[in-house]
Amino acid sequence: MAEPGRTAQGTAALIAVACLALAGQAEGAPNPLVATEPTQLANNAELVDLAGSSTKQIALEAKQLTQQINLVAGQLKAYKNMLQNTANLPKTVWGDVTGSLSKLRGVIQSANTLAAQGAQLDTLLKSNLVSDPLYQSSPLSQANYSQRYDQWVQDSQHALTGVLSANKATMQDVGTESSLINTIQTQGQSVQGQVQAIQVGNELAASTARQLASLRALTAAQNEQTSVFQARWLAQENAGEVQDENIKNTPPPDFGHWDLKKAIMGDGGSK
Repeated sequence: MAEPGRTAQGTAALIAVACLALAGQAEGAPNPLVATEPTQLANNAELVDLAGSSTKQIALEAKQLTQQINLVAGQLKAYKNMLQNTANLPKTVWGDVTGSLSKLRGVIQSANTLAAQGAQLDTLLKSNLVSDPLYQSSPLSQANYSQRYDQWVQDSQHALTGVLSANKATMQDVGTESSLINTIQTQGQSVQGQVQAIQVGNELAASTARQLASLRALTAAQNEQTSVFQARWLAQENAGEVQDENIKNTPPPDFGHWDLKKAIMGDGGSK
């Protein structure tokens, strides 16, 4: 299974390339992805393809993060049970605890990254398909995924802060990898510190699992609606291509035996 943040790099790179179009808008330049010319239609097709592949990847990564947090939560529960049956955890075991807590932080960080990518894709589509009637009439354009992802981030941060505050900890204690390790090492020097660190870890893992369930549902919904829109887009494009091809292959009318007098006066004109 991929480490947190690794699989998200490919998706982030794809979105970053597409978002170069938004930079031109910010500078007042014409938007290269609004379809008015054949080449721009091709760019729109590439954008729709990008959205389809990216939302699938985001939904997959959300599922993988859910699996990872379940694994970490199981490890932390095992450490909690181990601590209840021993006076003090050995240094080697405490090193494993440190590793699990670091993975937990990585999962939280990766989840926030996925939420940002999902919101960015929604913003990208809204900014570059504004003139497309098919997009405007689709549920995807009305779903407000960017706002929903932003709300998810706020809710997730609120839940995280609440767990830390209840255990007399702050974001400064876990905000960076180094601060987290320093905090864990300090707490590992006493039984009380070990108990508190593992307790906080278990509560954070449970809270993160709940937040990830919500994020996974959100990414799945975005992926489903994007797939539906992509299918309709491709069907429309294919229908247009078939129509153009039929017009191109239609033979011109045969004027070789055309009688101008008959055409003007009808059959009676020859009598």
